[in-house]
Amino acid sequence: MTPLFCEDLIISASSPVRALDKLAANGITAYSARRIAPGKLKIRVKCKETAKIFAIFRGSCYTVTKAGPARLAKLRARALRRPGILAGLAAFVVAAYCVNIPVLRIDVTGSARYEEEAYAVLAESGVRTFALCGEEEREAARRALLALPGVVFASVEKAGCVVTAVIEESEETPLPERERELLSPRAGKVEELAVLRGTALVSEGDAVGAGQTLVAGYFLTEEGERRETFAVARASILCTFSAEYFSAERSDAAAADAVAAAHLAAGGELVSSEVSVRAEGDGYIYGAAVTVRLRISVNLD
Repeated sequence: MTPLFCEDLIISASSPVRALDKLAANGITAYSARRIAPGKLKIRVKCKETAKIFAIFRGSCYTVTKAGPARLAKLRARALRRPGILAGLAAFVVAAYCVNIPVLRIDVTGSARYEEEAYAVLAESGVRTFALCGEEEREAARRALLALPGVVFASVEKAGCVVTAVIEESEETPLPERERELLSPRAGKVEELAVLRGTALVSEGDAVGAGQTLVAGYFLTEEGERRETFAVARASILCTFSAEYFSAERSDAAAADAVAAAHLAAGGELVSSEVSVRAEGDGYIYGAAVTVRLRISVNLD
């Protein structure tokens, strides 16, 4: 809910939207935010927090200037100059609280990524078309929108029969989503396993299949309750690979070439190799069997 007495401020910087992150970190809520020019952001905050905002940005790369009073603060300033409008102001307040017009249209602006999800959040909070919605529903929707990942500002305002939701995302590059499990890339045997977070589903020496989960993204509390998390672990898997190669001659060099070709196809670190040879036609068939070590990890970069 937007307070009755607000102040409009203009923040100037090369990337002014990042100032919203700083305000949120200091517990200050911006009730509206709008880009008015390149490098300029107009925000609306509580009048009593204006001095704190100037103190936060003092000496930083952000320039803050006052744009003037907003909402009832502006009406109050005008009323002091024209006492005759007080009666009209009182009538307006009574009408605003006594009449609640149903919502006929909902607009979402500021974030294409969250547009579809924003409509769902608004509906869950009671802000939907052809329904009455008051300050309580709009405030619940605003808080839910602000909880979306990367969102630094959200407002839900109603003007007549139109509700407008504004969402601003942080300009910081979001961190990539963490992988939740450690999976075996190939079939083989677990040689080594170290788990820093998560639950190991296999042990060293176990045979595993391709794509099998080695470490799951959860842990159990002392009471046996399952808690979801992401795995942090590393492992080494011993895998075998065999193939046949043709050579016109029988020699140690040809055998070494067969092992090298098998190692290249298998990947990983070469642990051991075996070579067999048989005559066939005008040459020889080399059978190369190699064991390689694959080192894998999750969320350890």
